[in-house]
Amino acid sequence: MAHLRLQYVDWPRPAVWLTDAPAPKCPDCQGRGGWTEDYGDYNTGEYAGTEHFHCTCWNPALALRVLPVPRWAARRWLGWTEPVYSTEPPF
Repeated sequence: MAHLRLQYVDWPRPAVWLTDAPAPKCPDCQGRGGWTEDYGDYNTGEYAGTEHFHCTCWNPALALRVLPVPRWAARRWLGWTEPVYSTEPPF
């Protein structure tokens, strides 16, 4: 079962997306959506990397763009304002 949420995404274009979220009470991932496991080299036993696993309660590829947002509106909604420059010398 999908757990849907709204998410603001600003790349590649600002938009509001309807995305899947991990199940908050999942016994496998405890609501994180997945886990990482470190693995080592077979011969030396040294660290060789980390592998990421997605839990079955979450599908990160499930996303639907609901509403495109103009760039000027996205800046305003996020609280970004134009910088104010002073003409006074810095004394």
